Amino acid sequence: MTVAHLSDLHLGYDGGSGGRGRSEDVLRVFDTAMARIAGLEVGLVVIAGDVFDHPNVTAPPIAAFSRAVRRLRERLPGVVVAVAAGARDTPLNPAQQGPVAVIGALEGVETATTAVRRFGLAGGRVTVTLVPHLAARRGRALKVKPDTGARWNVLVLHGAVAGDAATRGSAAAAGRAPATGSAAAIALPGWDYLALGSRHMRAKVSARAHYSGSLERIGPDPWEEAAVDKGFLTARLDTGTVRFRPVEARAAVSLAPVDAADGGTATAARRLSEALAGVPGGIDGKLLRVPVRGLGPEDLAALDRELLTRVRGRVAELRVDSLAAGSPWTIPASHRGRRGAGLTRRDER
Repeated sequence: MTVAHLSDLHLGYDGGSGGRGRSEDVLRVFDTAMARIAGLEVGLVVIAGDVFDHPNVTAPPIAAFSRAVRRLRERLPGVVVAVAAGARDTPLNPAQQGPVAVIGALEGVETATTAVRRFGLAGGRVTVTLVPHLAARRGRALKVKPDTGARWNVLVLHGAVAGDAATRGSAAAAGRAPATGSAAAIALPGWDYLALGSRHMRAKVSARAHYSGSLERIGPDPWEEAAVDKGFLTARLDTGTVRFRPVEARAAVSLAPVDAADGGTATAARRLSEALAGVPGGIDGKLLRVPVRGLGPEDLAALDRELLTRVRGRVAELRVDSLAAGSPWTIPASHRGRRGAGLTRRDER
């Protein structure tokens, strides 16, 4: 059997802007991935959490998921979609049902929302174990082992496994401490495939344990993933072969810092225009980050009115970071453009 592995879809994501552009990106890449999966003759699709961007999503993201599953099953009638709820899918109030419980009512969809759940496929030859966010938080108290009566065992977990070097390495690279307290104590041997979620960049933990990463560049800093191809994974249970299947996510560009300390707004506008003209393939439709050094909040607000408003109309998302030292400040909301643009201060380390 071949398994397709996705995670961190974040359906309903809008980049915090209140607009629809980024939300449509997330839906587009999800539809693309599901269409590709339908042509790969897989028997099982696993989604390792954060199907939705938050537990109180409106009807359209749930309807989009339902349509994608229906189209998938029209082409692959026997396929099963197995979902372990992630942190984003889980309501703060445990008495409330989140959106994963809603999609669990769909034909061909198996879900786990709060506790570990196990079910069989292919006449009992395959056992799938789902470990949602709330169960994974038990850490070393979590006791999950492969089903010895099954030919193949698949584990779907939203979280980290104890000893996961990939997660420790990514946290160190980002200057953060790894979340060791939430790592599930699951021994890797015995699992024919371990599908992990909660990281937006794909990573290999062992030959048969992987993070697939998110399909789109999302989160507070999508530019961290600018050089990373996005997509999903497929794994053959008999051979252990794991393949990355790319999908086209929104391109992200981060310019080199524009230094205007010696010339003010006029110099910044000229240098920024030159930098934008030199972006390979142009800036249209991309996620663009512009670091500016040497301008105060009033100068940056003027730059926004004179140049960045036109730039904002060409890109999918624009963020301007001030690298000026000094006390934090905030540009008034009236100077913020549409589609999530913000002017923020960033200290250089």
